[in-house]
Amino acid sequence: MVWPHGNRGLSVAKWGEFGGISMSYLFGFSGRINRARMWLFFLVTLVWEMVIGAVAAAGLQWTAFLQGRASVNTVHLPAALGHFEVPLPDPIKGAGWIALGVIAVLFALYVVALLAVYTKRLHDRNRSAWWLIPFLAIPWGLAVLDCTGASRIFAMEPYFGPMGIGEDTAGLIGAVFGLWAFIELLFLRGTVGGNPYGPDPLA
Repeated sequence: MVWPHGNRGLSVAKWGEFGGISMSYLFGFSGRINRARMWLFFLVTLVWEMVIGAVAAAGLQWTAFLQGRASVNTVHLPAALGHFEVPLPDPIKGAGWIALGVIAVLFALYVVALLAVYTKRLHDRNRSAWWLIPFLAIPWGLAVLDCTGASRIFAMEPYFGPMGIGEDTAGLIGAVFGLWAFIELLFLRGTVGGNPYGPDPLA
């Protein structure tokens, strides 16, 4: 791992590459990636979720639960996460705790990868990582306000957009920022030629 000078940020050496996916692609914060590499991250996300699901199914006895052969406690997730109910073994034994630990590590790694990929795509658009605030932090934060109803604490009046984007003003604002990020990062071409963050990935 190298900490270079200037505004290039963190650089992680390639430890190997498979299908265009390398450690520097997932966890490096320097350089630029084009739109295709940004779309590729959706496939990476799907695989990541499948791995987490497999770990949960094996370690938390989800298969036995679905077949009615396991005693479980049901944990009700908050509204911001979709009102899902997650079965946990009753009691949680060694394998269950290991599974929860692995899931926590995988989730933390995913968050780092998400920030790294978004940062490199922002660099391609000649924007700094500070743009993660309007493109990630604001949409996610406002989505939580919208889903939990916490927006009422801030005296935001209910609002229902013409397309049903959100029931509260917070939801509508978050959707606007999310749409902006979606168009900017997934459809607009990066800087033609080099910019302060590196050479053109399409050159």
